[in-house]
Amino acid sequence: MKQLGICRIAILVIFSALIGACTQETKTTAPKFTGRLLLLSGDPTNGANLAELTAADAGNNLATITGGVFEAAPSPDQTRLLYTTKDEIMQRDLRSGAVKSLVKGDSFCLAWAPDGNHFSYRQRSTAGPTKLYESDLNGQSKLILEDPNGSVSCAQWIATDRLVFDRFVGAQQKSKSGEPIKPNTTTVATIGDAVKLHDTPKKWTIESFCAKGNNGFVRPADGGQLLIAKNIDHFETLDPSPASCSECRFVGYAAQSCVPFFVEQPTSAATEIFYLNPTNLQKQKPGSINRVFSLNAKMLIKSSAKVMIVGDAGWLLLIDAESGEITPLLPKPSEPATPGDAKAPIVWIEN
Repeated sequence: MKQLGICRIAILVIFSALIGACTQETKTTAPKFTGRLLLLSGDPTNGANLAELTAADAGNNLATITGGVFEAAPSPDQTRLLYTTKDEIMQRDLRSGAVKSLVKGDSFCLAWAPDGNHFSYRQRSTAGPTKLYESDLNGQSKLILEDPNGSVSCAQWIATDRLVFDRFVGAQQKSKSGEPIKPNTTTVATIGDAVKLHDTPKKWTIESFCAKGNNGFVRPADGGQLLIAKNIDHFETLDPSPASCSECRFVGYAAQSCVPFFVEQPTSAATEIFYLNPTNLQKQKPGSINRVFSLNAKMLIKSSAKVMIVGDAGWLLLIDAESGEITPLLPKPSEPATPGDAKAPIVWIEN
């Protein structure tokens, strides 16, 4: 009888523990947003709002900084922001909030040099050719190239004093030296007291560049497999090797590092995100996200390489890159999303 009573008590204890386990609140793995996020909100073709998102006790606060912004580019150290309006290039100090005008005119294709002390841009006018310039942070500009038929691509820096751009000329034109420029030419410009241009047949398309490691990723000019490009500053003699993923798409480096992140879409309902080990550039174990993203989705990866922010159409999402857990940062957008709903993250200031 005594033994039976002990058994009943034991069963009751186990049963109570099971009930407690079933009713215990499940711990969430959803990431939490911290810091400040600057983004473009709205259709940039008509001039979007430059806005700032900050965390609050209940939800997040989205505040407009200024309107009529067409492009924005953060400096490599994330302390300054260049942005274009319909008639000038502005610089915003991301620490103090101070703003100053650098360049007058209708400008686009903003790109920072790796040292963060100068940048390139293109400028168009109704009466003349499109021009490619380099400028310091006082707005002192230097002409790199005049483009009479608007066929020059946006420039990409590959060193503090070197940038690359393509010329898709429809017919042979002559350079200043009198030599003909062939269609589909890649030009390497070296910036010094004088600008030196070196033309080569277009062979590679730059997909990414990390100045800290002097490497990046390219693809053949006609498409094809992703390739690893070491010593990319010597672009004319580049000899890239195959990357460890073939169907992947580069989406960004983890902040302040050369850890490259990629996405692949194995099914019509899921996306895999992974990075390559920066030491041996081998593919690491992917995280699975139960969502697909458009080719226009913009992604920022936190310096920890574990959390990312994704802007895709009207959605702004915080995603755990390991578990795939998704947290919307703003209320659900209208469906179908319109260009005016667009959210494009520009820079994530973590502290």
